[in-house]
Amino acid sequence: MKKLFLSLAFVGAMISVNAQELPQPSPKSTLQQRVGLTDITIDYSRPSAKDRAVFTDVVTPGKLWRTGANMNTTIEVSSPVVIEGQTLEAGTYSIFTIPNADKWTVIFNKKTDHGGTSGYTEDNDVLRVEAKVAPIKQPVETFTIDVNDIRTESASLVFTWQNTRVSVPFTVEVKSIASSNIEKALNEAEEADKWKVYRNAANYYHNNNMEGAKALEYINKSIEGKSDSWYSYWLKAEILAAKEDYKGAVKAAKESIKVGEEGAKESGASFDYTAMIEDGINDWKSKK
Repeated sequence: MKKLFLSLAFVGAMISVNAQELPQPSPKSTLQQRVGLTDITIDYSRPSAKDRAVFTDVVTPGKLWRTGANMNTTIEVSSPVVIEGQTLEAGTYSIFTIPNADKWTVIFNKKTDHGGTSGYTEDNDVLRVEAKVAPIKQPVETFTIDVNDIRTESASLVFTWQNTRVSVPFTVEVKSIASSNIEKALNEAEEADKWKVYRNAANYYHNNNMEGAKALEYINKSIEGKSDSWYSYWLKAEILAAKEDYKGAVKAAKESIKVGEEGAKESGASFDYTAMIEDGINDWKSKK
């Protein structure tokens, strides 16, 4: 019985030791970023310089690098992205690089379970681009991958370590996906809620300088569904002004003030947007 007890205690101790978590020299990191309507997830491990000359002592110039540490770095994109005219389809890929002093080769590979660079083959490459190195004065201690320079339809995949920064610009498709999402939302929305979908759609078209006539059609349908929203009239005024219909814009803006102040009076609150709207009215009156 004593031997059995000691054996069980030893096994328990081993399980406890094997299950313990310890700090890693290159801790894992996950970056999640939306660009337009495309979701991007990057999983990688982050080595630190630790008083070493990174691109001589740690990473060999001109040689394939796992672009991080431990297992290969991966990137997942929920819809296609375009890099230097080449399309990276939706899916998950490993990222490898070949760093040099003046430029890097950035590689997207369809095999995602490499132990570092082990098992890598060019046959699995789906896209390769070259990116210039931009030296930076302030050194970065820990290797960092980020998505920066974000706009509605574009961004950059950025690699930074020590005094080196490499940026890979890319674009994403937005308009066709957004149009499809609008149609889907209209089909699925309850009749009483469709005015919200129409207004959101009008806002999207207006803010992205797309099809002013379509934006106006959507906001008119929104107002037909709900005529007591001051913001809807204000958005209509902005859309009309963008179409250089300043007379119509002034009319819609005045209705916005009327609806807003009536609603505030009924609820016992104040309407705080009159001055802003009047500024717009005065501007548009000068252009009529």
